[in-house]
Amino acid sequence: MGTSVREAITSYPARYFAAWNGRDLEVVAGLLASRFSWVDPSLPAEITDLEGAHGFFRAGWQGFPDLRFDLVGDPLVDEATGRVAQEWRMIGTHTGEGFPPGVPPTGRAFDLPGTDIFTVDAEGRATAIHAYWDVTTLARQLGLA
Repeated sequence: MGTSVREAITSYPARYFAAWNGRDLEVVAGLLASRFSWVDPSLPAEITDLEGAHGFFRAGWQGFPDLRFDLVGDPLVDEATGRVAQEWRMIGTHTGEGFPPGVPPTGRAFDLPGTDIFTVDAEGRATAIHAYWDVTTLARQLGLA
């Protein structure tokens, strides 16, 4: 595997979470392959297109205007498969409408751990994103459970 491909895979989590934290949908578009699979425990169904991804980003930013992801440690990289895992902390305050759907803002803050596993192609775009975190912990911290 060439250095540029290795770098594209290794740097993917930092680029992805910078897009989340920077609220930049143009950057998001460049981070996702034309065909991809995005599975997240907060989603009712898999996201497979850019329109769905943009909707998810917007809902998150709307419901949690101060939402941010802090990376924990270095990514774990499997160059042979193009997979990279990154542990993170998701931090924010539920002060907006939109996410969770139909839930009025609670005004409560949350801070919870999670991990994303990405499959990244040779162009540095995700073909798969699998997020792992506990939705019940979020609900509890927001006073919803």
